[in-house]
Amino acid sequence: MSAAPAVPASAAPARRLVTTPAFWWALTGVVFTAAGAWVLTRWAVAGVHSPVHGGDSISETRHGVIVAVQFLLVLALIGCAAHLTRSSLGRGQVTLSAGIALGFLVSSWQSPLLAYRDVTVVVNRHLVHVNSWGPYIPGWSPPHPEQQIEAPLAVTGVGFGLLILWVWAQAVPGLKIVERFPHWGPLRIWATVIGLGVVTDALIEAAWLNTGVYSYARAWRPLTLFAGHWYDIPLTAAVTATVFTTPFVVMWILERTRGTVPWIYRGAELASTPTRQNIVRALAGIGAGNLATLVYLALSILWGIHGGPAPTDTPSYMWPTETR
Repeated sequence: MSAAPAVPASAAPARRLVTTPAFWWALTGVVFTAAGAWVLTRWAVAGVHSPVHGGDSISETRHGVIVAVQFLLVLALIGCAAHLTRSSLGRGQVTLSAGIALGFLVSSWQSPLLAYRDVTVVVNRHLVHVNSWGPYIPGWSPPHPEQQIEAPLAVTGVGFGLLILWVWAQAVPGLKIVERFPHWGPLRIWATVIGLGVVTDALIEAAWLNTGVYSYARAWRPLTLFAGHWYDIPLTAAVTATVFTTPFVVMWILERTRGTVPWIYRGAELASTPTRQNIVRALAGIGAGNLATLVYLALSILWGIHGGPAPTDTPSYMWPTETR
């Protein structure tokens, strides 16, 4: 009996794009983008306006701070966009940071979920703001929905777009530690990055809260620093944020130390042209950024159920006494 002829390597089944992580993350990106477009289009058609609130009191100093914060945030977003664009063009492909930054920016349509059932975060009413698009998200029903606002130059649009800074703040020191201890395995790397994430978040939250831009209204007091005050820092938020950022940080570190292709981009090279490869990568970043945001907001809603009541010293400019 003669041996079966060998199958030439060229005859082996080719790997298909649809079987790769990049394809499914890109598909996730398409779904989230379509959902956000559906919500925002209905909101825009119904009418965009800036609700006028009265009966509060804010000092000139505090008002000047929030004006300056918005200006600096916009400049920071422009700077990040320029850096990410330049780095992507230099590499000839959408970088991991560029993809997830785009995903975070697109995910800003999910912002009203922070008030899905209860108002977990209150926003300074003297920020540039618009009426919330929450009513066009299925199931959204917080108390006093007419008082809910979105601050696109701070907490909402620009704020979400700058979440990449949060990732970098955790990733850069993490990279230094991993480079210092190259023999460490994945368990030690993850543990280190998670610890850095909790510390990083607490520091970022402290800085943000001191600007008076927002405040936690339903922090779970047993696990909250400065509990009972408007500048409270929920440790649950630090843990939640670490869940949100850590997967991206680990991919970022492994790409730099081991040359590992970020998981969400694996298989994008199978697209037929460089342009299509970059489209897949961009959509994959949108998908990963939006899913991470959804998980973060869902956990925030969960903590809010067990939190509260709102601190009695919450400034009046975050809780208006009347709406007109």
